[in-house]
Amino acid sequence: MLIDVTLAIRPDMPHWPGSTAPVCEWETRLDRGEESDASKWTLSAHQGTHVDAPSHFIPGAAGIEEIGLDVLCGAVEVVGIAEDGPIRAHHVAGIADGAERVLFRTTNSTTGRLFREFDPGYVAVSAEAAQALVDRGIRLVGIDYLSVECFGDSEFPAHHILLGAGAPIIEGLDLAAAEPGRYQLTCLPIRLTDAEAAPARVVLTR
Repeated sequence: MLIDVTLAIRPDMPHWPGSTAPVCEWETRLDRGEESDASKWTLSAHQGTHVDAPSHFIPGAAGIEEIGLDVLCGAVEVVGIAEDGPIRAHHVAGIADGAERVLFRTTNSTTGRLFREFDPGYVAVSAEAAQALVDRGIRLVGIDYLSVECFGDSEFPAHHILLGAGAPIIEGLDLAAAEPGRYQLTCLPIRLTDAEAAPARVVLTR
């Protein structure tokens, strides 16, 4: 069974406050009598489902094209978080031993928050949870909202802790159809050169 957990990019999709919403323009159009339909998109590297590379916050760290496929693809644990509020260390304690990749399925997915106008009360990863993940040797972390960071925290501790440990972050996942449990993850970000992030197609297999 394949589960596509990638958000569809569209001009009216929720986006981070202050960032540019996706824009689609047409270079040529069949309905204008031209030879083909050819679109041109303008969007942030952090739009929709995307991967943050360590260089997003860590000077000199790996960029998006330097992240190995052995990190981005492999066994993954989808962890269900039923309550609102930041993810804490006790949520991490319940992750199966030996897990190397973790995706958090929260009320962002299950209540449809991910698809509505930007909500600063989204569920994110606290600093204590980020440190607990690093301490357990987790190599990749995913979240079902636009950021892993709690809104308004200007120190960005979750990003600094996870990316500082070399663990890339997948943000903007649609995990509504992915029940908690073990899957195989395929995450393929666009190979942008010298980039700190890139949109990705992400699929779970069970």
